[in-house]
Amino acid sequence: MPKQTRIIPSPGEVPNTKRDALAVFETLKAGGVAIVPSEVGYGLMASSAEAIDRAFAAKKRKPGHAQGLIGSFELHRDLHIMSDEKFEMTRVLTDDMDMGIGIVAPYKADHPLIQNAVTLETLEKTTKNGTLAMFVGGGSLLREICRLNYEAGQLMVGSSANLTGQGQKFRVEDIEEDIKEVADLIVDHGLQRYHVYGRASIVMDFDEMKILRKGSCYELFRDRMKKFWGVELEEDEVWDRQD
Repeated sequence: MPKQTRIIPSPGEVPNTKRDALAVFETLKAGGVAIVPSEVGYGLMASSAEAIDRAFAAKKRKPGHAQGLIGSFELHRDLHIMSDEKFEMTRVLTDDMDMGIGIVAPYKADHPLIQNAVTLETLEKTTKNGTLAMFVGGGSLLREICRLNYEAGQLMVGSSANLTGQGQKFRVEDIEEDIKEVADLIVDHGLQRYHVYGRASIVMDFDEMKILRKGSCYELFRDRMKKFWGVELEEDEVWDRQD
């Protein structure tokens, strides 16, 4: 008998950050896979090694393709190795300016969360050349899920809820059936904010101060990096607006 995927909010209900975040947290804790909305589109989230493997397989990704952690600023501060000045930069961007950013930096391989909360297979999927990628921010729901995970010592691995190479999905209705079928829970909050870009998140290497992916809101990110920290980043040939 096919698995029944739970969808929230239920008919007649409206989105509720704390209720929906708790449902995602409990699904992950039970070893399930969840489809979760964020400002940059719907993501496929998992925590257990088995659930991460199921999500990875559903996307039809080739071995060796890295995934990232989805975490709070506190988790980023705990796991990444950066200067205090760079941590203040990422805090201002993600907390004070409410931006979602993919942050790449060297990480503490001996940290208890790395040692105890992930398997070797999961670590191989989320790290590359001594660095770890983590998406921080992304809206109130994702922040609350990450808070619950952080307090429980649970790590969440995520990637876009789509078949590999098929583009970001900003509505549940647009997500491929193969992806929906692997999910134990789908949180449907409708069309997501940055659909106009049709892009995934920004990814920045804060160790080398190099942009790795020009994602949604890159023109805002680039402007803020220059205005507040004097960091010059390359132009975006698609979205830059010149006076």
